[in-house]
Amino acid sequence: MPDTLKFLFVIGVVAGLIYGGALALASFPPEQTEISKPLPHEKLRQH
Repeated sequence: MPDTLKFLFVIGVVAGLIYGGALALASFPPEQTEISKPLPHEKLRQH
């Protein structure tokens, strides 16, 4: 019986860490930045 309780405790801790990490990632979204990238000359040339 103690082995089962240890197992359930470890599973609960791991599940709590995963849940906490997902909650932290959802609470602090990354900042949005504008990305400008020059196009190569070949893409602008008309066929």
